[in-house]
Amino acid sequence: MGVFMSQKFEDLLALALETPEAVRERTESLNVGYDSRERTWELIVKYHGSLESLGSLGIQVEYLIAGYAILTVPEGMVNRMAQVEEIEYVEMPKRFFYQVAPADTSCLQQVMRQEPLLGGRGVLVAVIDSGEAVVQMPLGGR
Repeated sequence: MGVFMSQKFEDLLALALETPEAVRERTESLNVGYDSRERTWELIVKYHGSLESLGSLGIQVEYLIAGYAILTVPEGMVNRMAQVEEIEYVEMPKRFFYQVAPADTSCLQQVMRQEPLLGGRGVLVAVIDSGEAVVQMPLGGR
């Protein structure tokens, strides 16, 4: 990817950019956001000011909120993009895995049956799990 490696890159992105494409393709996380047909990276940036200058570099900008944007960056322009003063931080998208937990491992039903009755209307919930299956014997089976 070149000699220059920006301090603005998250560690995982820096590793991905330094890893040969053939090796990246065999990993679960290092190739996330890379389009091998278009030879572009989809990256998440924190920025200030305007990103209009990126258009002249062939970079597509999808503005989000609160100073974040998703950039589609040609592979050869990633380091140049990071040199733009308005870019504060650059990271790769992440791949998340979802799993439905068995009903007996949740306390949700007990909580919903108590006063005051909680329905959850208007509430967004995120569950972040380590992925450790603590009911399996190697982890104690408890």
